This record gives sequence, structure tokens and C-alpha cells, in this order.
Amino acid sequence: MRVTKISLLASLLLCTSSFAIDNIEVTGAGKFFYGTVDGSPDGTNRPNLFNKEGAFAQFGIDMGVGAELGAGFKGKIAGTGLATANMGGNIANAPRATGMMGSQVWLSEVYVSKNVLDKTAVTLGRQSLDTPFAFTELWNIASNTFDAVLVENTDLSDTTLLGAYIDKGNGVNGFASVNPAITDSGRLKNPFKKFYEGAYVVGAKNKSLSGTELQAWFYELKNTAKAYWIQGDTEYSGMTFGAQAAVLNPDNTLATSANSKAFAAKIGYTGIENLTLSAAVSQTDKDGSANFQIANLATGGNGGAQSKLYTEAWWNFGYVGAAGATAYNVTALYNIPDIVALGFFYTDVNQRAENGNNDMSEYTATAAKSFGSLDTTLAYVYSKANDYNDAKYYNNIQVYLTYKF
Repeated sequence: MRVTKISLLASLLLCTSSFAIDNIEVTGAGKFFYGTVDGSPDGTNRPNLFNKEGAFAQFGIDMGVGAELGAGFKGKIAGTGLATANMGGNIANAPRATGMMGSQVWLSEVYVSKNVLDKTAVTLGRQSLDTPFAFTELWNIASNTFDAVLVENTDLSDTTLLGAYIDKGNGVNGFASVNPAITDSGRLKNPFKKFYEGAYVVGAKNKSLSGTELQAWFYELKNTAKAYWIQGDTEYSGMTFGAQAAVLNPDNTLATSANSKAFAAKIGYTGIENLTLSAAVSQTDKDGSANFQIANLATGGNGGAQSKLYTEAWWNFGYVGAAGATAYNVTALYNIPDIVALGFFYTDVNQRAENGNNDMSEYTATAAKSFGSLDTTLAYVYSKANDYNDAKYYNNIQVYLTYKF
């Protein structure tokens, strides 16, 4: 989608006299994210915790305006801004969103939607998506979005059918979830780039069975790859069960054309009030492609991209979906009402030597509490990976502050 078309859409939402704008809703959030580590990529010159050399921090703001536009149309325009506020050289040497130093502002959402038939809705423009191989990652201070067309239909009982064409996105992997796209002068240029050569997505979700959701997805990345995802989740008498199967077939004209496959299973227990327990295991094919992992294709689909597999780590993405990886995850969540929500997450990944031997272990503990409009989270991550910090354990402390207004 061309930038001029986005501008035209924004004008349509805010300035047109053709629609009777009503029910305007303004949303926003101010953020400050901070983290500090005592590890380094090669294990040398390791910084101390809370020293600026091992710290990353950033301020962010999200602002959005949604409205009913008349004639059944709804629309939204939202922007995201990031600033390091001259923290470089003081408390942190790096921003929370990698590469986005200084002040940056862009339109994160600009779309219109309408029910074209009784139970068929169409959304056109820049938006968030939530599908297994192409989704908006929410862990960072700024989230990636897409220039896309999304069609949703609910004519079939207990069933949602989805179809989408994804034209562009601003996702990258690693510590960033948005493409910085900085010019030589340090200014932000249009961060939205072609999503491969364009991609078609179709999916179906069904809840006909009590307590059960089944879903199936197919992706056609033009001249790049085809992908499939099947998943089923059910709950019965306090027990939860889940199964996933995924296949990604690169085009045979590419230099790397090995098929990537993954299977995962999960079991959980929710029978005790305020307590959620789960354990999961996943296995990826040893012949899979290193460039097309079972992970988010919107943020690279390789090392650093988040995966929808049940075993995904809390912080160290890019391991569970790699080829030849056996992964385990144990999660415990306990909410003490009106006091604190606690979380414990353990992930262990064992990768075959033939696929790189990038083993990873991670222990994460979190504590979250809201004070009115202020959401706070403190996280401690103790982890090691064969490809980082000379395969030695290191500490990672993170603070998340979000004020909603």
C-alpha cells in the first residue's frame, strides 16, 4: 500500500463530510520499558547489572481515535512514538526497540471496516493481525502491524472463516518488533516494506464442541513459500489439552527449499482458583530450513522471531521453532486478588548438533500489579544459550510501566 493511500485513508477518517462521525473513542498509553543484562554476545567484557553498557530503555506512546463513520462504516487511526530522551550515555546505551534511537513517530493503524453482508466484515488498511505464521507481537514497547485486507465471516454456526491479503509490514526479528528504517540523517522513513511478495491467508476457527476450539490455516507467500497450521485446544473438568502441527514449504526455486515441520502438545490444569498450570513439548523436523523456521514470518521467520508453539520462551525467542529442536515448557500463573499476579516460566531447548547445537535454557519469574491506570510488571530472567555469552548463564532484569489514558 502506498504512503499516499494511507494519507488518503487518514483524511477520510478525520476530515470527510460524507460520513456522520459518531461515537468517537480516544485511547492512549504512555510507556517506559527498562532492562539490564550482565551477559554479552561473546561472553567477554560482560557488564554489571544496572550499568549503562548492559542496559536498554525507552519511552513510548500510543494514541488512537476510533469512530463510527455512518453507513455501517467504522474506522480507526493510531500513531506510535518512541523517544530515548537522551538516555544514551546516562542510564542505558541502547533503546528497548533495537535501532530506534532518538525520537520516532509513525502511523501504526489506519483502517476502515464494514459489514458488507449480515455476517461478513471487511477491514481495509493498516491493522494488527493474529494468525499463527503472521501476527502482531505484543512484547515490545512498539508492536508490528500490517497493510492488509481482512475478511471475516460467521455464517456457519460456531465457526469463523477468515481470509486476508497482506501487502506490507514493519516487522523485524531480534530485540525489535518494528523496522526502524532510519535514513543516513537519522530520520525515520516509511518503515513498511513488502511482506515477501505479498501473501494470501485463509483460516477457520470452530467451537462446535463444548470447551473446544479447532483451527486450521493456509498461507501462500507468492514465489516464496506455502505454510499450514492445524491446532486443537479443549478444556474438561479443570484439565486443558492442546495439540499443534505446522508445515512450512519454501518454494523449490529458492536456494533453501527444505520443509520445516513442527508438532507440539500441551496439558494444563485450572481446577484451583487463581492458579493455572501447564506443561508443553514440541519437536521440529531435523531437515527444516534455518531461514524459514516455525515462527512469525512477519518478523523474519528465523533467529529472533517469536513462535506460536506452546513451548515458546518468555524472552529468548528463535529457539523452539528452529530445525532439529526438542523443546519443553512449564508455566505456572498465580493471581493473588488485589495484590499481585505472579508467573513462573521454564523453557528448555535441545537442538541437534547437525542443526547448529543452539541449546537454550530459560527461567523467568514475573510479578505484575495495576495501580488504577498504571500497569506495572517486574521480570527476572536467568538463562543461557550456546550462541550467546559463551554458553554461560546470565541475568536479565526488566521493568515495564504502562499508563493508560
